[in-house]
Amino acid sequence: MRTRLKGWPLWLGPVRPDQARSVRRLLARLPLDQAHADGALSGFLDRFDALLPAGKLNLILGGEDLGPARRGLIEGCQDVARCPWRDASATDTPQACDPCRQRGVHRLVCALPEGQKGVLLLDTPRRAGASWRQVLEEAAQAVGVTVGLRSHHREQQRKQATSRHGALARELHDSVAQQLGYLSFQAHGLHAQLGEPAQASASLQDLCAGLSQLQRQVRELITSARLTMDGRSLRQALADSVAEFSRRCIIVFELDNRLADDALSPETELQILQIIREALANAVRHSHARHVRIELRQTQEGDASVSVEDDGIGLSQGCGEDNHFGLAIIRERAASIGARLTLEAIRPHGVRVHLGLRRNQDLPQERLDGLHDLITDR
Repeated sequence: MRTRLKGWPLWLGPVRPDQARSVRRLLARLPLDQAHADGALSGFLDRFDALLPAGKLNLILGGEDLGPARRGLIEGCQDVARCPWRDASATDTPQACDPCRQRGVHRLVCALPEGQKGVLLLDTPRRAGASWRQVLEEAAQAVGVTVGLRSHHREQQRKQATSRHGALARELHDSVAQQLGYLSFQAHGLHAQLGEPAQASASLQDLCAGLSQLQRQVRELITSARLTMDGRSLRQALADSVAEFSRRCIIVFELDNRLADDALSPETELQILQIIREALANAVRHSHARHVRIELRQTQEGDASVSVEDDGIGLSQGCGEDNHFGLAIIRERAASIGARLTLEAIRPHGVRVHLGLRRNQDLPQERLDGLHDLITDR
């Protein structure tokens, strides 16, 4: 039987004044750090622990993974009933977690204020007193402000990406598409007037067919460029797209999205949405598939993968001239976000379009400039 040594306190010693001052300086810098680096929250947790080595701070924020060490602190919470951070009963006033105390863990729980969804957890070797609760409450307030600023910054990025796509769509509509429409009309009129010379007639038929196909392809590119998130999350936009394609054909679409909401930047989210829509459009037009599955995954290290699979006629038959343009757009968009793209046949039949993205991977400098190159090269 274990006995407590004489004089060993049941509670944790108070936070020293110099430690409290250092923590407050750290909290004051946090919003500014976040403005300069998207991974500031993870670094903040490490610095907090260094200033107060008797405690271990953790942040639960919308499924965001802050590393294996932080993940290990909450592994014992998965099957615990009445867990305050899992059942959303935590408040913005620090409180002891009763389920943790019953299993021998001393944990304070404090929800983020400022309307932000998230919880701070502070683990200590013994029961923490008022000074520790005060530090945790101040930390929750600073983190709440920082998370709010980060959400606002990402929304601004999403709007900027949408604005760039809208400008591209207007430029295409006002110049390239109108000129192609005029040339197509002119070629059809000339063909009707000639009538006799067989060689000229055949050449003009080819011209008319080529112009008609190019005009259709540019219209598709305009539609794709006009696509925006329109204030939606990627999860919502994907669900809306699947519902849209389901109304247009008899194919059964299955969406399995296990990607965290903040896993990708706003600009990358928009490109992923467009790639998936283009892959779905190719499947509808060319694959003769009965079932299409869209799958989004995220590894423990934060890498993301996206795949679109169909059970159609396969890559060799389905990869003709008609959908060459669509595959070129997918390749161009994947390159613009630095994603690894593979197109492969599935046995016994079908096609898989797969994208791999590394965590915190910087976008290439060209980004959307590749769309302009795609148009001018064809």
